[in-house]
Amino acid sequence: MFKSKSNRLIAGLQAFVLAAAIIVTAAIPSKEVTAAPTEVATAALGIDVARYQGQINWDQVAASGVQFAMIRVGYRTQTTGILNEDPYARYNLQEANRVGIKVGAYFFSSAVTPQEAVEEATWTANLIDNYQITYPVAYDCEGFRQTSSRQYALGNAVRTSLAVAFLDTIAARGYTPMFYASRNEMTGSRDWDMAVLNKYKVWAAWYPEQPFPVTPSCNYAGPHAMWQYTSKASISGINGVVDMNVAYFNYSEIASAKSGAARATLPVADTTVQAVPVVENVQYTDVYEVVSATTNVNLRTEASTANKNSIVVQLRPGDMLFRTGVGNNGWSKVLFNNQTYYVNTSYLKKII
Repeated sequence: MFKSKSNRLIAGLQAFVLAAAIIVTAAIPSKEVTAAPTEVATAALGIDVARYQGQINWDQVAASGVQFAMIRVGYRTQTTGILNEDPYARYNLQEANRVGIKVGAYFFSSAVTPQEAVEEATWTANLIDNYQITYPVAYDCEGFRQTSSRQYALGNAVRTSLAVAFLDTIAARGYTPMFYASRNEMTGSRDWDMAVLNKYKVWAAWYPEQPFPVTPSCNYAGPHAMWQYTSKASISGINGVVDMNVAYFNYSEIASAKSGAARATLPVADTTVQAVPVVENVQYTDVYEVVSATTNVNLRTEASTANKNSIVVQLRPGDMLFRTGVGNNGWSKVLFNNQTYYVNTSYLKKII
């Protein structure tokens, strides 16, 4: 069962859902949106996850009572504009589908032209078409006030137009579009033209000192359909902290994959992240540290599980190596017999 680290008063998930369902009709501003055929006006509790949560045990997450998950499928780098897949996207989509958790998706955008925003949305839709996406697909754009961001010079109107280009493309692909931003960015249309963006479902982020349900509702005054109320929740199956959300809507059934194809099943061994890296520009952060294997895992000549011939040796729990790099593709560079090889980062633990 999940617990907020800043508040230990949570007795059970059903109490949360009941409280949310009571709150929704009285406390949440109403707005007109086109509802999916299976959408119902009851509340639900969920999480949003990305590579920062590492390898998630989705069976444990489901057992905790989580009802939906918003999964980051990709991002465009804020300085270089390179389009990347989240290394845990396919694993998280597959496993959340498998255990019956309703799934939505989001993309972290740093687009600076409408063409880039459409590219991001098309890329996102192409990836998720093979999975059961029941909840909305969200546009997430942050960090644009940093001088290092390629979006730094963009104004409110341009920034809003890019979000619209993404969301309209997502809608055209048959998914429910959703706009994500912090309460402060949206209040008074400070950073986004909410008169335009309110035609979509809005996902508001606001972290009160006492999280839901002690704080019963989000104090963003504008229309919103989902509230991200903490970034420091603790849930069985996830190491570290995770974001928690209240959605003021749910669905009566799980959607079918748009492609109509059966989703690919990944083996459980060292392919628990995508079998073939799709990141065209893999970036490694240089590190100099000793790590150990936490389970049986293959040491490989390439950062991919596609080629069985790439296996050098199987590491055993406790085997120690020197790590020289951590990649944005879910793999680490390590030294073995003075040669550089690759190991799935999820199965390594830093020692020194």
